[in-house]
Amino acid sequence: MKNLLNHPLFQQLQNTPLPVQRVQTDWLEQASIQLDMLRLDLLHPQVSGNKWFKQKHHLIQAAEQGCNCLLSFGGAWSNHIHALAAVGNLLKIPTIGVIRGERSKTPSPTLIDAERWGMQLHFINRKDYRQKHQPDFVQKLLTELGLSTDSCYVIPEGGSGALGIKGCEMILQSGAINPKDYQQIWLASGTGATSAGVIRSTQGHSQIHSVAVLKDANWMTDEIGQYLKLQQNNWQVETDFHCKGYGKTTPELLAFIDDFYQQTGILLDQVYTGKMMFGLYQQVCAGNVKIHRKILTIHSGGLQGSRALR
Repeated sequence: MKNLLNHPLFQQLQNTPLPVQRVQTDWLEQASIQLDMLRLDLLHPQVSGNKWFKQKHHLIQAAEQGCNCLLSFGGAWSNHIHALAAVGNLLKIPTIGVIRGERSKTPSPTLIDAERWGMQLHFINRKDYRQKHQPDFVQKLLTELGLSTDSCYVIPEGGSGALGIKGCEMILQSGAINPKDYQQIWLASGTGATSAGVIRSTQGHSQIHSVAVLKDANWMTDEIGQYLKLQQNNWQVETDFHCKGYGKTTPELLAFIDDFYQQTGILLDQVYTGKMMFGLYQQVCAGNVKIHRKILTIHSGGLQGSRALR
């Protein structure tokens, strides 16, 4: 990992400009709203979306500390685990995925990809998994795997934390976006890290709508707020568009995703970006978004997780 910053893949992911696509639908036209979408999903076929931005500075710190492997946590359909396994394979860095739950006889395509790319999977029960943030538990886990913090760098679940947020501050810059050009910016949020990074980068311009994809996510306001300046109030967490909870769907959500694709040609996933766009759609139809608004949405990737619908 010593020459990580000079690796062609790292340079590609670091410097690839991302497209901002104009989105046109009947409901946007009726409301006289201009909507653009930052296509993080087009960054790389395997390392797509916001996961690269959340992992980047963790990778840099791992290299600086002289670690020779990476370990992180996730579920059977985790976009983070999928992206980390791909990064490890492409950069030739050994990776370990600590997976929530028992190993299934029919593993998810996410985990099949991860193992195919060389990631070592270690399954733990859900009770133990809840201790993933406890230093003593992580140390015990590393010892069981024959590793130490000197040799293996541990990335928080989802690539979150201060370093993940630092990387997400560059998301708008990747699309050469000036926040002053938009009255609102909408994005999906699972841990709050991506939202915190984007909010910090706007410097008070634009109203940020962070759509929580989990049920009962009122805690996310405090989670995001701890990483922001006290005077930053240009943001809010939307908690009404989770569609029954994390990883869950409704017929209305799936119908919206299908109709959105038919009208725009843009694929959305049912866990993150689909719920974000569905939430915006409902707000527009309810008349809660003023006409002639200029809105930016962030497509945070996650399309590999859509294979769960098949």
